[in-house]
Amino acid sequence: MFADLHLHTTESDGTWAPEQLVRKATEVGLSAIAITDHDTTAGIAAAVRSAPRQLEVIPGIELSTAGEDGEEIHIVGLWIDPCHEPLQSKLTTLREERMARVDKILGRLRDLGIFLDYADVRKFAHRDVLSRSHIASALVEKGVVGLKQEAFDAYLGQGAPAYIKRPKLAPDEAVQLILQAGGVPVLAHPGLLKNLGVLPALIGAGLVGFEVIHYSHSQEQTQYFMQMAQDYRLLPSGGSDCHGPGGKDQVYIGTYTIPWNWLQDLAAKRQKA
Repeated sequence: MFADLHLHTTESDGTWAPEQLVRKATEVGLSAIAITDHDTTAGIAAAVRSAPRQLEVIPGIELSTAGEDGEEIHIVGLWIDPCHEPLQSKLTTLREERMARVDKILGRLRDLGIFLDYADVRKFAHRDVLSRSHIASALVEKGVVGLKQEAFDAYLGQGAPAYIKRPKLAPDEAVQLILQAGGVPVLAHPGLLKNLGVLPALIGAGLVGFEVIHYSHSQEQTQYFMQMAQDYRLLPSGGSDCHGPGGKDQVYIGTYTIPWNWLQDLAAKRQKA
C-alpha cells in the first residue's frame, strides 16, 4: 500500500479535475492521496465523493509563503478541516491578492507590447485561483511562446520583465494556520529551496513533516533529506507534486510515493494535534 501526499487539480494549477485525478490514482494502484491545491480547498469535496472504497482521500492544501529573504517556501497541510473559518478567511485574502497580481502582470506585458486580457487568462482557471501558470498558458495559446516554461523564462519568472512579487504568508504563520485547522504541516520539496536555515523556526512553530520524496529530488538528496528528517525529529512525507498532463511538469503520479507506515505516522500526529 502506497500513498501520494502532494497532488494538484484544476482547482488551482493542475489539469485534471478532482474526479479525473481520483480515477488516475486508482488506475496506478495508490491506496491514499492528498489533494493539496495551492491556497484553496475547493477540490476536496469532489475528490472525496468520487473516490472508490479502496482509495483514501486526505483533505489538504499547499500554502505559498515567503521567508525573510524573500524565497518562496511552500507548506503542505494534511488532514485539514476544509470548513475551518479562519483558514477560509485567509484563503479568500490570498485569492484576492492573486487576482490583483494577475492584473499587474498583464499591465507589465502590455508595456512590453503583449496584449492579454483577463478573459484570456481566466479560461485556463476553474475558479478564481489565478496564477502565473494560467498566464503562461494564455501566452502559449496566443503564440507568444511555444512552451509554458519559455513564458516563465522570458516574462513571468523572478527577475523577468513582467514578474510581480505577490504578498505571501510568513512560513511560521502558515504552519500555525494548518495546526489550527486540525492539520499536519509539512515542509514541501526542500530540494527546491536555496536556504534551509528557516527550518528551526518552522519546527518551533510546530512543523511536523518534511517532504523526503519529491520528483525534483535526486537519490542523493532523498537520502540526505531522510537523514535530516531524523536529525530534526520530523516525520518523512512526500509525493509526486503532479499537476496533470500538459501541466508545468511531467506526470509523475504513481512514481513518487511513500510507504503506508509513513502515512500512519503522520496521521497519528493529527490525532494528537
